[in-house]
Amino acid sequence: MLYAIISSFACSAYICLAILILVFGKNSPTQRAFALFCATLTLWSFGSIGQHLFKDSIWVSLFDRIYFTGSELFILTGILFALTLTEGWTSRVYRLILLGITVRMALYQTANWGWNLLSQDFPSGFWFVSHQLFCALESLFIPLIVYRWGRASSLYRQKIQANIIVVSTISGTVIGVLVDFLSGTGGKNPISCTIPLFWVGAICFAILRYGLMRFTPAQIHRELVDRMNRPVFMIDRSWTITDLNDNAKRLIGPSKPPIAMQQVFCDNEAIEKRAAAVMQTETTEFSHTGFIRSTNGNLIPIVTNFSIIRDAWGGSIGILGVCHPQFDLEDFIRRYSLSERQTDILRHILSGNSQAQTADVLCISLATVKTHTTGLYNRLGISSRSELYALLQGEKPKDIS
Repeated sequence: MLYAIISSFACSAYICLAILILVFGKNSPTQRAFALFCATLTLWSFGSIGQHLFKDSIWVSLFDRIYFTGSELFILTGILFALTLTEGWTSRVYRLILLGITVRMALYQTANWGWNLLSQDFPSGFWFVSHQLFCALESLFIPLIVYRWGRASSLYRQKIQANIIVVSTISGTVIGVLVDFLSGTGGKNPISCTIPLFWVGAICFAILRYGLMRFTPAQIHRELVDRMNRPVFMIDRSWTITDLNDNAKRLIGPSKPPIAMQQVFCDNEAIEKRAAAVMQTETTEFSHTGFIRSTNGNLIPIVTNFSIIRDAWGGSIGILGVCHPQFDLEDFIRRYSLSERQTDILRHILSGNSQAQTADVLCISLATVKTHTTGLYNRLGISSRSELYALLQGEKPKDIS
């Protein structure tokens, strides 16, 4: 009776988790796949309830079949969930592995429903032992998919999701197999259907805590961001620009997120260090003066006001950057009548390149770069990079002839 009560609790919990996920994301394919995953776990635990309540009844054979059907289908739907979460359907290898697992399960379920062989061979017969081994191996396909997805992703939230799912899946699989064999050795029906409850709870937490932690204009209010008359950048904790408004696109040129932060913000390392320090304090805002790089290579001096964005749990999602362009670099070049080569040198200086790097890119000698740099500085009435930065950021230049 105790086992029946535990299985009933697990069955109810799976139903509640499925409903919870659907309430928060009924239009999300990933969350619908997770709800289907919970449904097969419900079937598995329902079979376990019947096994323990009707163990001396003619109905026990039916519940045995339901139990072993749920114990395999939950792995299949778990794989479907992982493929939906990671968009792994594009991989031919994944599809072939899934096909192989489906064929194997079809064979074993034929033996299960046709002759009830899995139950009859419990705990040490061929069908039951091989079923356990196959299920253990196949369930490890789930963390493999998610692990590769997490490693390839540049987004902080996806890496955290992957870590939670991988650790919980492997731990749940190992514990579930041990519980089945230990209960079988003791002459009792398996109760491993309750073990995935902790695993599913961890995945549910990962979805709600990190899957819903989407740093997009929809979260901040798309209309508000679009209507701002300043360029706005949304930057994930992994320092990836996940979205930007139309003004930002006009500033840097046509761009499609995600974009690595260093591709746009020239001094991204300084910004990252400042943001990391601010995240450890009660402060939520800071400003930074620097340059951003457009898609055609132009450098635009800007002042950016950054705001730390936090979710309902108090964790930092990323930062929102609102830019204030200081002036048009092209106008600066025209105003000082810089030559084409001086313009090239100026752009490389602003990109942070050394004179040796500039020489390599422009395919000229280091001595020639030094000569052109001296000519540029003389033209601007300055003598160093720091004076160049000060000039670009609005300090009055020296008179030039």
